[in-house]
Amino acid sequence: MAEKEEEVKVEADSEEAVPKSEQGEEKQEGPENSEEAPEEEKVLSIEEQLEKAKSQADDNYNNYLRAVADLDTYKRRVIREKDDLRQYAVSGLLESILPIYDNMALGLSSAAQVSDPKVVEEGIRMVLSQFKAVLGENGVDEIEPGKGDVFDHNLHEAVQSQPSEEFEAGFVLQLIRKGFSLHGRLIRPATVIVSGDASD
Repeated sequence: MAEKEEEVKVEADSEEAVPKSEQGEEKQEGPENSEEAPEEEKVLSIEEQLEKAKSQADDNYNNYLRAVADLDTYKRRVIREKDDLRQYAVSGLLESILPIYDNMALGLSSAAQVSDPKVVEEGIRMVLSQFKAVLGENGVDEIEPGKGDVFDHNLHEAVQSQPSEEFEAGFVLQLIRKGFSLHGRLIRPATVIVSGDASD
């Protein structure tokens, strides 16, 4: 009997222990619920949401104004650089041409003192040769069709058509004025007289 009473006491103790642990668990759930409660309280009211939206809108507007100002500054800088480039793009070519200008001025003053026209002619030829060299160094090529060359409307400009017994229609008879191209791009077509029928 004593053994049975001890077993009953042990079971009772274990049953009492279980509710205590369950009560402890319930007590632990209490703080968790108390932690969840503040999260629910963090939901913003309509006024607070409106204030937050206004603040974000102000930030976005300020960022927009800064971007517009930066773009405007960039545009002004690009326009200024473009104007500078346009104004001073020929500075390198001008530096090459200035010595030719000096030589022409010296040749003109020398021509007034020299009576031999061949000396003057030789001086002019030297200056012209120097000028051609400068043009070639800067990508300028002459377009100089000779007599009998095929007329090319992309490079030549016909100012007159003459009948010819020597050539068929569409050939260059005479060069009136040379043409020029810059790096392959036509600057001025060569002016020529072309062969053609008398009816043309």
